[in-house]
Amino acid sequence: MFLLKIYVHLKEGGGPDGLDALKNKPQLHGMVARSLCRNAAGRNYIIFTGPSITSLTLFEEFEKQGIYCCGLLSPRKSDCTGLPPSMLSDPASPPARGQHQIRTKGSMSLICWYNKGPFRFLTNAYSPVQQGAIIRRRAGQIPCPLAVEAFAAHLSYICKYDDKYSKYFISHKPNKTWQQVFWFAVSIAVNNAYILYKMSDAYHVKRYSRAQFGDRLVRELLGLEDTSPAH
Repeated sequence: MFLLKIYVHLKEGGGPDGLDALKNKPQLHGMVARSLCRNAAGRNYIIFTGPSITSLTLFEEFEKQGIYCCGLLSPRKSDCTGLPPSMLSDPASPPARGQHQIRTKGSMSLICWYNKGPFRFLTNAYSPVQQGAIIRRRAGQIPCPLAVEAFAAHLSYICKYDDKYSKYFISHKPNKTWQQVFWFAVSIAVNNAYILYKMSDAYHVKRYSRAQFGDRLVRELLGLEDTSPAH
């Protein structure tokens, strides 16, 4: 898996009110929808979103483009406009692990699934009656709606990318936000280049590790002589 695009959303101010000011702006959802839906209508994509982006407004915009969605919802971080308040509050006594509640309206489903606490999902991509399961080493197989299983599976791709390449991100503490974005983008570009290298015939001719590949790439871009040992 490699990353194709990076979206940077700038907001005014900071502190605890910064996120609230950002998540409640309808124009943000419209911007995200236009960016992700460009040239994608009718292709039956499924987009997985985090709490800061998940909202009924955004998912309805996706649905107009013929795109399906599955997102993790947080009453504290998400825009919950139009969603039933009864599904957003925690019960007085927590249900058993693996149990869930579902509210549906049209093609949209709001799922509240319990696993050491409530997890809420908004989706129009999976039927609420389809069952799935999440496997944990200690707890074994935990029953859940299929939407929860699908979200967990796709989240693991992102975690695997982060775990495998986080130690190769360029460590730099600049004063400006644009400098942080720049070095992060450079790190991702090098990681993407290594993934493409491993998919090419050149990898079978001479196999470099990620560290060796990054060192050689930087040296060649700077026009320096390669002094890495041959193997």
